[in-house]
Amino acid sequence: MRGMKKNFLVRAFFGITIVALGGVLLLRNLEIIKFDSWNVFWGTVWAAGLVLAGLMTIVSSQKLLARAWGLLLMAAGVSIGLNAYGVIDVSIWKLFWPVVLIAVGLMMVFSVGSGNCKRVEKLTADDRENEKVAIFYGEESRVRGEYTGGSATAIFGGVELDLRQAKIKDGAVIDVFTFCGGITISLPDDVIVKNEVRGVFGGSDDKTVPKPSAKKTIYLKGECVLGGLEIK
Repeated sequence: MRGMKKNFLVRAFFGITIVALGGVLLLRNLEIIKFDSWNVFWGTVWAAGLVLAGLMTIVSSQKLLARAWGLLLMAAGVSIGLNAYGVIDVSIWKLFWPVVLIAVGLMMVFSVGSGNCKRVEKLTADDRENEKVAIFYGEESRVRGEYTGGSATAIFGGVELDLRQAKIKDGAVIDVFTFCGGITISLPDDVIVKNEVRGVFGGSDDKTVPKPSAKKTIYLKGECVLGGLEIK
């Protein structure tokens, strides 16, 4: 899946969820329908969301730990869905904290020896998998070499994308989406930022100061929903 397609899936999911919620509330308030099955509604939403988040995490990362986290999210989503429809009778909250403790412990074990070094990626113009996805965790990336554009998605997590040592192509586009998360993009002073990101109960802050000789332009597009974007 390309970065743009992943962002499209995320936007489509949240858009459909919001439309469905608004539609149910409107019809219920107009007394056209009677709807009290909120447990099933939210169980379906959380189940679909966690399964989608887990699938995106598995597909977008080559790290064993990240893929294990993706499987964990998918398992949680399936459990919530089955519980909402009465197939199983197990409270997800009884399993939540033990599983979180196990996940945190595994993260500590696998991160031993890695220090605080950021991941360095040498990208060329032929690399098209320049998407960064962080769902319920953090993603740090420092890019060197050619950068032709990509995407960044943060859902209940954070993405730090450092492009200060990258050779950014003029007209490059970064597609951004946040939901209850944050994205930080660091850029060199030889590019001009065109920030076209929309805020929905969120926003973006452009702190870049390009030098007078800067000619290249980079475009930032997308949405920040209950989240934020910092450009520096």
